[in-house]
Amino acid sequence: MSASLDSMSASTADRFRTLLQTQRADCVHQREEAIAECATSVPDPVAQRRSADLQRTVEEIDAALSRLDEGTYGRCTGCDALIPEERLELRPFARTCVACTAAA
Repeated sequence: MSASLDSMSASTADRFRTLLQTQRADCVHQREEAIAECATSVPDPVAQRRSADLQRTVEEIDAALSRLDEGTYGRCTGCDALIPEERLELRPFARTCVACTAAA
């Protein structure tokens, strides 16, 4: 089954919104821990990298939430194809289909 807001039920959209919000909260919490770790010790490049990666993930989640609000969630930003719901289940903030991701 493919997902886009045109074919996605309101309950499915709500489920993805909840999933995205939960993942965002988890990433923010993990990032705060990484920042605290950097602040209490000698600068740790691993913690700094983890913090940067988590910030990037939060930004990707925020973009996915915006796509949900705009009605474009579930469509590839590269080719406008529907992103399979199975892919969104595994990576709910995915903005591209597998083909466009592989081509990048």
